[in-house]
Amino acid sequence: MILSISWRNIWRNTTRSFVIITAVALGLAAGIFSLAVMNGLTEQKMRTAIENQTSHIQIHEEGFTANKDVKLFLKNADIIEQHLQSDKAVKAFSMRTVSTGMVASSKGSVGLQLNGINPESEKQVTYIWQNMREGDYLSEDSRKPILISSKTADKLEVKMKSKVVLTLQDVNGDIVGAAFRVSGIFQTTSTAFDKGNAFIKKEDLQKLLQTPNQVHEVAILLNDADEVPNELSQLKISLGEDYLIQSWKEVLPELSYLSDASMQTNFLFLAVILTALAFGILNTMLMSVFERIKEIGVLMAVGMNKLKVFNMIVIETILLSALGALVGMLIGIIIINWTAQHGINLSMFAEGLASYGVSDTIYPSLSVSFYIMLMIMVFVTALLSSIYPAVKALSLRPAEALQGINN
Repeated sequence: MILSISWRNIWRNTTRSFVIITAVALGLAAGIFSLAVMNGLTEQKMRTAIENQTSHIQIHEEGFTANKDVKLFLKNADIIEQHLQSDKAVKAFSMRTVSTGMVASSKGSVGLQLNGINPESEKQVTYIWQNMREGDYLSEDSRKPILISSKTADKLEVKMKSKVVLTLQDVNGDIVGAAFRVSGIFQTTSTAFDKGNAFIKKEDLQKLLQTPNQVHEVAILLNDADEVPNELSQLKISLGEDYLIQSWKEVLPELSYLSDASMQTNFLFLAVILTALAFGILNTMLMSVFERIKEIGVLMAVGMNKLKVFNMIVIETILLSALGALVGMLIGIIIINWTAQHGINLSMFAEGLASYGVSDTIYPSLSVSFYIMLMIMVFVTALLSSIYPAVKALSLRPAEALQGINN
């Protein structure tokens, strides 16, 4: 009975109810969409890092990640390779030889991480080959080809087929160098990655380092990203503790922090929006109570106890908030789904976004769990907003309320 009375009370003043429902709906829709855009940015940054840099899991010799010492190559790399080939959770993997060195042209020089790769294996793990601006992805036809970024090409003032000289320290500590020819120029969505990396064939780098058939890094891509913790544990058990086996979150801890901080920031932002809406809801319900003093007095005079009066005000508030929230979520979902399919073009901010590590097209996204949490937060907000108006209604005395007197 209280529920039906509360529902009728909402629509007795259609204009006021419509205004508060609209305010809640638009506020939540705007908030949801803003959070979806921020979440899309964060997910894209993490996805870019996984696809172009870390993959899901990496294996190194202990101490290698600290200073990239070329002497710390993986022992028994063939055993690791055999294990990964038989592991059903592994989609693909790439074994790399890694070193730091200088790349120079007649116009300048730049320090880079040199990644010695097998082009075909690397294609299965990273997406550099899909980000080619010019040339080929370490073409088999070229002798000593090198793949550099557009940022590096601009700094060295080189172009396709230009010759550059690589200088680095071999495994014996001697300075060695060789001439390479630019076979391709790439550009990813991460400026920092582009400025810091170049790619050559694994055998060419091994020859320079005097480390034949030795690798420093294994990048592993899994069939399911959610299986990273389980696979990490299994690899540590299977391969032993002699290797440093890390997830992408451990390889790039700043991304893990970004993911956690983003979630906390999202809920803080949503809490601010709901707090602002709470004051609007509270004000509306308080006005409703003041306008219905005589009616509440009649209900109390004919025997409705204070608990039922309290419940009536609370239910009215929750129904108003729930209607506004459902409409707002529906609007938000429609907008998010549309922009997720077509993307939001921010090409005018392309350079700034690239420095952050994302492309100039953003695809908003939110998980189902977020909407569930949102409904819980709306319910709590409505409940808290209803307490003061409901308590105010309980403070009325039937005799005085019948005369419209508010104490």
